Amino acid sequence: MPELSEPVSIPAEPIPAAPIPSNSTDGPSRPRGKGPAPWAFAPRASVPVRIGMALFAIGVLAIVVIMVMFASGSHDLPLWLNLTAMLAPLGFAVGLAGVAVDARRSARALARATADQASDPGSQP
Repeated sequence: MPELSEPVSIPAEPIPAAPIPSNSTDGPSRPRGKGPAPWAFAPRASVPVRIGMALFAIGVLAIVVIMVMFASGSHDLPLWLNLTAMLAPLGFAVGLAGVAVDARRSARALARATADQASDPGSQP
């Protein structure tokens, strides 16, 4: 039978907080750079994403109506209501495609900006 050793304790040392640089006495300043701070505003959704969200919401609403009607005893639901419920997966697909296109466009813009900054000899300190 192996011998059990005493448990080892590792003392926890507090990590000192890094001070926030400020240029004035009214509080911390935002980082210097072009345009507003990246956390200052949320980007708006693109048109395909908005359309996808609207279609998805309408489809989910139709699904809720179908469930309520089925629970109340209706069995022969109108065709247009069943087809409207199909907007949920369609809206999901349109929204997902819109997000993918936006992400790809953003990645290309970032790569282009990085390449432009690397090729500009005046931008390096």
